[in-house]
Amino acid sequence: MKKKIVILNLLIVIVALIMMFGLGIIVTRSNHYEMARQKITELTEIYANNYSPDGKFTEKIDSDIRVTVIDSDGRVIADSEQIDLSGMENHLGREEIIAAAEGKMTVVTRKSDSVDQDMMYCAKRVEYGGSHLFVRVAIPIESVNSYIIKSVVPMIFIMIFALSCSLFASIFFVGGLMKPLRKVRGCLAGLTAGEDYSPVPPMTDDDDVNKLLAEINEIGVRLHDSIDETKHEKEKLGYILDNISDGIVVADSSLDIVITNRVAKNIFGVNDSVGRHVDILTSNGDYLSAMSECAKGKNESIFQMQSDDRWYLCTVRHTDSDFVISVLSDITASKTSENLRLEFFANASHELKTPLTTIKGFNDMISLKADSDIKDYSERIDKEVTRMTNLIDDMLGLSRLENSSEKQLVPTELSLNRIACDVTDGLSVLAGQKKVSVSVEGDATVYAEREHMYELIKNLAENAIRYNNDGGKVDILLADRKEGAELTVSDNGIGIDSEHQSRIFERFYRVDKSRSRSTGGTGLGLAIVKHICELYHARITLKSKLGVGTTITILFPDRVKETK
Repeated sequence: MKKKIVILNLLIVIVALIMMFGLGIIVTRSNHYEMARQKITELTEIYANNYSPDGKFTEKIDSDIRVTVIDSDGRVIADSEQIDLSGMENHLGREEIIAAAEGKMTVVTRKSDSVDQDMMYCAKRVEYGGSHLFVRVAIPIESVNSYIIKSVVPMIFIMIFALSCSLFASIFFVGGLMKPLRKVRGCLAGLTAGEDYSPVPPMTDDDDVNKLLAEINEIGVRLHDSIDETKHEKEKLGYILDNISDGIVVADSSLDIVITNRVAKNIFGVNDSVGRHVDILTSNGDYLSAMSECAKGKNESIFQMQSDDRWYLCTVRHTDSDFVISVLSDITASKTSENLRLEFFANASHELKTPLTTIKGFNDMISLKADSDIKDYSERIDKEVTRMTNLIDDMLGLSRLENSSEKQLVPTELSLNRIACDVTDGLSVLAGQKKVSVSVEGDATVYAEREHMYELIKNLAENAIRYNNDGGKVDILLADRKEGAELTVSDNGIGIDSEHQSRIFERFYRVDKSRSRSTGGTGLGLAIVKHICELYHARITLKSKLGVGTTITILFPDRVKETK
């Protein structure tokens, strides 16, 4: 640092001295040229006033002065340096002669052809013998320049002396300035190493340096406090993260890991991962793809992933500070519970259906041999057994849907018109009982599992028939829209009051419980519809008015049509 300051100061001084040296040369040259102009003007006056026609006028002239006499016609009649005047040019057109003819004395500088060097000229008109002539004096420019060159040498010595003084002064000054600054640097270096900051006493001879040291001491103390606070907050954050039950991984926009807590290290079995790419944690394609997509397009995602024998619900999000955060929650217990529940439903359905089938069989036998009163009871038993069987089937179907994922689907290209026609055929008996007409118009193509589409249309159409008025109608409209395949089921039945519309897709929710039971509904039909739509990312729209009818529209996105 000291060397740099000395060199910088020296360079500044050198530049300043060079500029002063150049300026001095220019000023000196200008002064000497002005003195030469005054000198030649005075000499011209002297020689013109002492002109005599004898041949001795141009004799005994100093060697650095040239005197020329020119007549009124411009011919040279005498010259202090030329003996043979016959070959000299006419001088009437020379600038100094023209000025002299007008009564002016002008100093002109140009190269002389006769002596082949730069000369300074001045002429004066002299009246003589009823006519006039011109006396011209010339001095060489070289004599002026030689004087200037002589003055350069002492100026160079002066510049060298000034440089030496500046160098010693810079070394002395910078040495005194750098001594306390070196102490400050040592204290700051210790601060970065975790040591306490020791203020440097501002006791130099320079008030500005003392003020600077005082400000640095104040900044150093603040920096020390800030580092301590940051260190404390970091320890607190680390303690919190390590004691959270969820695994947390934070990566930057390049997917280099910034933070992993203790739980995440245990999940992935990697301890030293900070600063390395996120693929060091796992080879799970879902996890790496979600992190990459979130870093590129800031797309948040929630999915389940398995690591060893544990299941985790993984949430990947993008922060405003351009970090990608993944939170892994252990859902193994919930997953096990779901599997147990699914297994329970499967076993329960089998155990319940067997006695129900037996009851239904015996009941059918009783109805064949019973009288009219017993037959009435038998029909009620049959109706309740059928309702219980349907309820069990719907509960099993809903449970399967809840535990299904998009990746488990095996979709095929389906015509919704064909499925809708199969549904209407299956519901023809129910529609006949209610005297409800069912129509199917248009067609739409989706890529899905046929069982799901059949169940969806069946539940919508069955509800539209059950909760319709006698002699009503149900319209199933199908169309391929720009946004995707559209399915609309509308009826002119009893409709749904606005206060119930937000809850009709909940399981077992009934608008009119007595009417629902009398129609044979299970209360799970629209819940099944909702879960099928979620599985295929479809959007449901409900429009209904009490006493007018209900219209339910489902729009399947393009990606459902294109998924093979």
